[in-house]
Amino acid sequence: MKSIHPNFLSFTLAGLLGAASASVLAQSMPGTTFSPATDAPSFQSADSNNDGKISLEEFKAQGGDDYGFTKLDTDQDKSLSQDEFAKLGKPSA
Repeated sequence: MKSIHPNFLSFTLAGLLGAASASVLAQSMPGTTFSPATDAPSFQSADSNNDGKISLEEFKAQGGDDYGFTKLDTDQDKSLSQDEFAKLGKPSA
């Protein structure tokens, strides 16, 4: 019976470890709480006080985080408009 070449075994193990590491890093990156369009709540449901904007507290109540809120709040008025919130889950330019 032939044995497995040591280099082949090393490359296979390195590939598996690399894939596992990439998966863990992608899951732990800030600002990735919502997945595009599937987990994101509607603007109306996130705007719990119906004032027409989403505060940081309302955003966090829906599972968001500070980093994600800051990235979406492009006009830096400490709230998300409907247009800013619509960018949730879309790649930034």
